[in-house]
Amino acid sequence: MSTTTLDRVPFESSAPPDSLGSPVSLGTSDRRNFAFMGATIDIHATLDDTGASTSLIELGIPPHFPGAPPHLHEHMTEGFYILEGTIDVLRDGVWSQARRGDFLLIPPGVVHAYRNSTDQPARFLVMAPGHDRFFVELIDWMHREPIWPPTDRQALVAFGRRHDTIYV
Repeated sequence: MSTTTLDRVPFESSAPPDSLGSPVSLGTSDRRNFAFMGATIDIHATLDDTGASTSLIELGIPPHFPGAPPHLHEHMTEGFYILEGTIDVLRDGVWSQARRGDFLLIPPGVVHAYRNSTDQPARFLVMAPGHDRFFVELIDWMHREPIWPPTDRQALVAFGRRHDTIYV
């Protein structure tokens, strides 16, 4: 795992840390702040905001959060910068821990996933083109779906494909 240590810049999330249950939009009409399953999603920059170059999303995940299942992106490079806590990151079949100040860059075609297996919450930035749209559609879907993850695997595969995400 390649890491770079950067100085910490404080980020304040508008989402309450103890938001549980159904996904909830916490922001204004621009729909940039969400909470679900004890996690928070704060969209700081959208693809539209950056002239189609990237999206910047802050994720806050509670202790023992299952995270994203193993997946890859055919075209997209995804970056993670850890703001607080520790997350487990799967990259090419190997789990390792990323801690505050670590930066990870996941090139296209690399199978990866994340989770929080610790007793402490974690916060990290995700930088990837179009991930703002991924999370907005995901939250909308979670509002409609009574069981998560959905029992219809083909619907999940189709959702992923729309966002350059191939679940493995």
